[in-house]
Amino acid sequence: MQINESTHNGWTVFTLAGRIDHYSAEALKAALMPRLTGGAVALDFAGVDYITSQGFRVLLIASKEQLAKKGRLVLGNMNEPLRAYFNMADLGTVFTIVQDIHLAIDQAP
Repeated sequence: MQINESTHNGWTVFTLAGRIDHYSAEALKAALMPRLTGGAVALDFAGVDYITSQGFRVLLIASKEQLAKKGRLVLGNMNEPLRAYFNMADLGTVFTIVQDIHLAIDQAP
């Protein structure tokens, strides 16, 4: 998996590509944790085609951290099969998931 970090309108944006599996979930966690300081973080899933329970676990930890620090975490740009994984895992309502991550950031207060 590839993880690229950038900023957009004050948000930290992680652009992800590849599979989020047992091995890459740890890399994602290592990249995310230092940025979960209560600010605004967005994850762009446009290049992701698969996620395992370990990936969901990392995202749940990130969400919990941001919630505790009154930060924001937004996921977006998911293809339909990936979004279906989130819905099957009953996580579609746990996270803020948007269709277009950059549009959502541009419209965020």
